[in-house]
Amino acid sequence: MGTGRPGRSKLEDPVWIALLERYVAGEVASELADEHGVSVEAVAWQARNRGYRKKDRPGAVYRWSQPPPITPAPDPVVARGFAFDPLDLEGSEARALESARRAADEGRLPDFLALTQSARGIRRLKERGALPPPPPSAVPLPQEGEEKCEPVLRDAQRAPAGDWTTWLFLGGRGAGKTLAGAVWLADQAERLGAGGRLALIGGSLHDVREVMVEGVSGIASLARWNDPKWCGVRPVFEPSRKRLVFPNGAVAQAFSAEDPEALRGPQFAAAWADEFCAWPRGGRGGRGGPGATLALLRMGLRLGERPRLVVTTTPKPIGALRDLRAEPGLVQTHAATRDNAENLAAGFVEGLERLYGGTRKAAQELEGRVVDVEGALFSAEMLARARSHPAGGYRPSGYLSPRTPGGDSPDAGDGGVGFDRIVVAIDPTTTAGGNACGIVVAARAGDRAHVLADRSVAGLGPDGWARRAVRAAEAFGAIALVVEVNQGGEMVRAVLKTAGCSVRIREVRATKGKRIRAEPVAALYEQGRVTHAPGLGALEEELMAIGGEDGGAWGLDRADALVWALTDLLIDRSGGEGPRIRMLDWPAGRPGLSMC
Repeated sequence: MGTGRPGRSKLEDPVWIALLERYVAGEVASELADEHGVSVEAVAWQARNRGYRKKDRPGAVYRWSQPPPITPAPDPVVARGFAFDPLDLEGSEARALESARRAADEGRLPDFLALTQSARGIRRLKERGALPPPPPSAVPLPQEGEEKCEPVLRDAQRAPAGDWTTWLFLGGRGAGKTLAGAVWLADQAERLGAGGRLALIGGSLHDVREVMVEGVSGIASLARWNDPKWCGVRPVFEPSRKRLVFPNGAVAQAFSAEDPEALRGPQFAAAWADEFCAWPRGGRGGRGGPGATLALLRMGLRLGERPRLVVTTTPKPIGALRDLRAEPGLVQTHAATRDNAENLAAGFVEGLERLYGGTRKAAQELEGRVVDVEGALFSAEMLARARSHPAGGYRPSGYLSPRTPGGDSPDAGDGGVGFDRIVVAIDPTTTAGGNACGIVVAARAGDRAHVLADRSVAGLGPDGWARRAVRAAEAFGAIALVVEVNQGGEMVRAVLKTAGCSVRIREVRATKGKRIRAEPVAALYEQGRVTHAPGLGALEEELMAIGGEDGGAWGLDRADALVWALTDLLIDRSGGEGPRIRMLDWPAGRPGLSMC
């Protein structure tokens, strides 16, 4: 039998290290010694000299402090030596206590601790007066995403339907992101059952434990664990092994974005990444970043039929987030802090809005929107001012929509603003798989411009986006289409005519950089001469990226279309036109004059 001294031990260093890791994780020293053919004294000597003494290792597990969880069952079955029946809580408690006494007499300490824990859980159910569930035959199996005992989730907090691979939930502070991620991951653990492998990754291991696992809205705090089917047993976090063990045997490993290399090797069927935008920019040793860390996590998502990833975060204007949002197979939901006000302290949202309303901080932290970056031309304050007087319902001044005789737009309300000129600006794409086609509707009234709608679309070929632009022109009574022809040239005019264009097409060509073209338009916003209709969040995010360090790598199709529209309306007021032609009110059904 080997001694404890490294020079005379028959065990190699890697074997000793693996043995000691298991020792501080809670396994009994005598059992480890017998398994490797060494003495208990040798284990103690190696632990002391290699820095594995439990009293010196934060998070070390003593064998009797964290018994392994048992797997309760909704049907009467024998577990750890007693039959648990949710229809007979009194009898189940008595059987658990009797089995615990037998285990104590026989010296089976792990079984004794697990049985007494089960008895306490059953007693808590009895004290609360919990009604037993119906027989298992009458209880349908839970479906993916189905609510159980948690608070009712809002639509933004529910996993979207469809065949997605990544769900991105952008939200303000306190918008309910953690609860959404915790419910989803607990659902996956329940679905996978024993042997299921999942991953939890946060900015640090402290964040994983204190927020994602044991926080107020964390996995271990979910109300579902009070259900009789779980016998009051909650998931157990094992800090020394960096994992969360669910009552049914599924395991979620915890990782820190500070150490992305730890993601090499493990594999999972599902993963939850929290506060992605707050992850360290360079990782340990200056390597990686949020995007690189997420890439390593994805390479481990290779178990099961449909591995999925959920990312919950308050957005920040970083390139990694923009790259993530552009990925195929991604679906996105969004929630502002105000959406969850009923679950927050009274006056919390109102107080922050009084302090920061209309600022970049409010847009990012409360509204959960991607805001401006260093060097950007458009700020959150400028766009908040544009929204303060939204361009709502209107009656076009003298222009006739072919589909709406009488001059009213289908999107218009009663009364409203009389406009001098309405245009639809297009930043086209030449393929269905490229960037989105920017389609923005804007109007001029005196020396002010009103952005009325963003009809941009991705995934359509030239004929598809051309028909969409023509429909927008008809719906709003536009007098012209302003089209960038750097890509497509004569093809752009041809597809618009084929799509049924009945208004003038003004071709424009970009000869200057994106930032230079946008500077005069940004000046209009600074002067307060532009207003926005509701529902232009995606367009505003793109505007705040123009001029930023990451803006050039991000498709800004909506923003480009808006710049062309406002340039036509307020900067180049002639619009490249000859004499103005005023459209007359034709009888119903007449399409008006064609200016193509």
